[in-house]
Amino acid sequence: MTIKMLIVDDEPIICQGLRRTISWETIGVEVVGEAYDGIEALAFLEHCPVDVVLTDVNMEGMDGLELAKELKQRFPQSRVIIVSGYDHFEYARQALRLGIEDYLLKPVNIDELMGMVQRIGEEITQERKLEGEQEVERTRKWLMGQLQQRVIDQNEDYVPLMMTTGSSSYWMIATQLSDYAEWTRRSSEEKRREKRSLWEINVDTALRSSGLETVSFFQHQNLLLSLVVGPHSMSAKDLHGILSGVLKLSEDLDLHASISRPFHSSEQIHASCMEAISLLHYAVLSSLAPIIFHDEELIFKRSHRLPELIVWEKNLIHALFQENDVELRQQIDEIMQEFRESGSLIKEIWQAFQELVIILQRRLRAAGIDLTGYLNVFHSQEIDLLVHNSYRAMESLLRAELESMFSLINNSLTGKNHWLADRVKSYIEARYNKDIKASEVAAWLKITPNYFSILFKQKFGKGFAEYLNEVRIEQAKAKLSGTDDRVFEIAESVGYKEYKYFCSIFKTYTGVTPTQYRKLVHST
Repeated sequence: MTIKMLIVDDEPIICQGLRRTISWETIGVEVVGEAYDGIEALAFLEHCPVDVVLTDVNMEGMDGLELAKELKQRFPQSRVIIVSGYDHFEYARQALRLGIEDYLLKPVNIDELMGMVQRIGEEITQERKLEGEQEVERTRKWLMGQLQQRVIDQNEDYVPLMMTTGSSSYWMIATQLSDYAEWTRRSSEEKRREKRSLWEINVDTALRSSGLETVSFFQHQNLLLSLVVGPHSMSAKDLHGILSGVLKLSEDLDLHASISRPFHSSEQIHASCMEAISLLHYAVLSSLAPIIFHDEELIFKRSHRLPELIVWEKNLIHALFQENDVELRQQIDEIMQEFRESGSLIKEIWQAFQELVIILQRRLRAAGIDLTGYLNVFHSQEIDLLVHNSYRAMESLLRAELESMFSLINNSLTGKNHWLADRVKSYIEARYNKDIKASEVAAWLKITPNYFSILFKQKFGKGFAEYLNEVRIEQAKAKLSGTDDRVFEIAESVGYKEYKYFCSIFKTYTGVTPTQYRKLVHST
């Protein structure tokens, strides 16, 4: 940082000598002007503020002490160095009363003068740094307050200094790490803090090196918001070019960014923050660039069609109750592929999954499955979409949910299949010649028809009606080969009231009619 200095002396040759014979640039000082009395010095400062005023104390008109007094009142940010040709205690005392500790005697020792100016410069730099940090921190708090639609102090009407320039435009930029849930799974908290620090530094450095003012703050562990101040001539595409070089934090860690429309009033800050955050949701769409604008055409052209839940429900129930983990994984892959192709946002996927899981839960309860101990990730009404901000994260949640269901069904069915098989066999063997239905057997077993159907098919590998027909046909075959009863009598005795229907079923299972079967058996 360069320190600006004004030299004041009523002898021009001394002013020029101090200005030209001392290598001020070596200590970071620029002499921006000379004045030959106090009045001229004050006039100069009206249009060109400086950090340090080096003035002689003994001048005609307004002397150095009077000038120092005026400076303290009108330009308190300027530090004053008094140079006196007299070792008068009264001069020094008046200087001290004015708060001026920097007092030199003529002839001036150049090294002493340069050391004093350098020290003052370092103090000014440190003060500015501290003031800058305080202003940045105050601006951060103000921004966070604006995001929550409140002010820092209700008794003050604070506006950040960076937003007091009327010739500027403002933007809100939002950045987040892609696939954050996966990264947090494989990284430590210390590593995450390190990357967040690098992330903020990279964004701020890129913007400031392009001549822009910016203040950033983390509104969430995976959301950095940056207020940017720049000239009216700057566009979102210019900001895109600036940010494009900082979106890759490491080989496997990328940032997504969004840029609000430009605004021109601090009153618009909340709406612009929300706009940037909302735009960031579109970063999940693979067809879009990693930096999203408000006027991004692809946002408005994306398909809003969500796949039909009823199709998923049917396929998932089949995979779950058949205990087919390969089919279950395939169904999940197909579901996620449909979401990708439809350009669905993470929030839309979350809502669809909530509805789907509710439907599946009802089917499980209707089947008599006890849901105690069930993972139930999607029971919550909300999810942190800044953490689970990728298709992969949503797929992991759905997979965990369905695998929990799969395990629950498997444990429930395993213990019931053994006792069910023997009891069902006994029941059918005793009543196969009557008009029995699956719902009747389910009621006898004290389970729901739906659950009975699932258990039965899992154990016997076929439906109830098919199994009952097999039992009846086997009984009919025995009677056709072992008795002289007429075919219609045998049909009725094994449970078929209609003769033609019996013959049709018999031929389906044996390949021949009942009469042909009897002849074949008796001919052998």
